[in-house]
Amino acid sequence: MRYKQSLCTFFWFLAVFFVFFPFSVEAEETTLNTYVTPHFPESQVDESKGYYELRLAPGQKETLRLEVGNSSVDPIKIQITPHTAYTNVLGTVEYGKDAPEADPTLVHSLDELMTSSGVIALAENETKVVEILLEMPEEAFEGYLAGGLRIVEVKNEEESEAPEEEGVAIKNEFAHVVGVVVSNTGDSVQPVLELLDVFADQLNYRNVISATLQNFTPAFVNRLEVEATVKRAGESDVLYEASKEMMQMAPNSNFNFPISLEGDRFRSGNYVLELRAKSGENEWSWTRMFTIDADDARKLNREDVMIDNRPNWWMISALFLAVVWIMLGTYRFLLRRKRLDERE
Repeated sequence: MRYKQSLCTFFWFLAVFFVFFPFSVEAEETTLNTYVTPHFPESQVDESKGYYELRLAPGQKETLRLEVGNSSVDPIKIQITPHTAYTNVLGTVEYGKDAPEADPTLVHSLDELMTSSGVIALAENETKVVEILLEMPEEAFEGYLAGGLRIVEVKNEEESEAPEEEGVAIKNEFAHVVGVVVSNTGDSVQPVLELLDVFADQLNYRNVISATLQNFTPAFVNRLEVEATVKRAGESDVLYEASKEMMQMAPNSNFNFPISLEGDRFRSGNYVLELRAKSGENEWSWTRMFTIDADDARKLNREDVMIDNRPNWWMISALFLAVVWIMLGTYRFLLRRKRLDERE
């Protein structure tokens, strides 16, 4: 009897769960159908590395050879695309994607110096060597250009479209990325950072204060540490703070370092940011005043998923009752005064 009751309870709970929490998840398999092996040319600086690190003269052309294979029992199509390295919001270097907007100090974009492969067909268990042409800028440059080659399986249109159903649809794209770093001389350049801007922002629909850090030199900034605090202008209390270590910046790139409000609302006014950055023996520090506009604060607060923007019906009801009580009191007072005047 107890077993039947438990079983009924289980099925009842299961039915309620699927009624009130419908969801559908679509994800590609976590295993890749391809494998990639770079074949290094004579210009490779260190063959023990798993990426291209090339030293080439101005105007020199080089052919990058990639051995790509299909490890599945079905025919597939792949494509190899070049990209220029940039720094993402997490403070890591992206080699296989394009920045939303290139840093204005970037003179040569590596993706423009390399060719794309087009779509390549691979039969089951087939291996091919694909050649990517790299042509260096005619004029000499200091430091490094950085980027990568992204090798991704090309899906048919019907395979890449997720069904339009209620709930959540998740689709992951898995790819190989082979880094490409080129230079004329291999001489290192001392990195220099600048604080470009401070402003009210959002990260994943959560309020943050973003500090835009720029590396305007053709050098990597390694083991970057950042500490930041935000205070009201004229006050000493720290409102918000953030710190992070072991970050890296790509040459001639910038990123927005986020300082979370931890679920707080933006409030308009003047603020002061104090930020310190360190990379090896290099240190930088800034003190910058910035303003949060009232319109921007309201807009961002409405979009923050951590803030409850629903009407406070208890407060509205209390205010309504208070207004009604005042009106009734005023009416009774005027009525009583009128009666007294009539008696006189």
